[in-house]
Amino acid sequence: MYHGTSNKLKEVNNFEKKLLKRGKVLTLEPRGDVVNDFFLQRGHSIEHLKLDSYSETEIYETKSKENIVKLARGLKDRERFIGIWAIDNLLHLDRLDLYCVLNKFYEVLIERGLLYLSFRFGENDYFKDGEWHTCFTEKELVDLVAFTEFNILDIENKEEYINVILKK
Repeated sequence: MYHGTSNKLKEVNNFEKKLLKRGKVLTLEPRGDVVNDFFLQRGHSIEHLKLDSYSETEIYETKSKENIVKLARGLKDRERFIGIWAIDNLLHLDRLDLYCVLNKFYEVLIERGLLYLSFRFGENDYFKDGEWHTCFTEKELVDLVAFTEFNILDIENKEEYINVILKK
């Protein structure tokens, strides 16, 4: 989503400032990502939803719909996170799968824990380069969140993306 490191760091800094305390953050970013280093430098521990598979020479990001839904469902309810960072990892899921994943994320967050999400802004979902892209207007995103127990803490349209921080 955000190809520029400085833009990504601005977003993660804004999110991190809203977290209640230092604690465990679930991230959907690859292990070597600058976001993970940011959280570690700020005193958080990191746990990964393992979306990547590694070989000796390349990293293959497996952001398929089935993989994300399966991994999210596999999170143990006893795991408690102060935050979940999923900047652009869920934009390939359809709305029903998003609903299921959001509910699972709700279960593993501590009370008043935060979830960061970002989606393409628009009225029409589309298929491009072999991937599904779910798009939201602000109203549609608010409507989706209304079907969960989350509250919207912050929502912002930025260029062609809509970013949201949800609070348990």
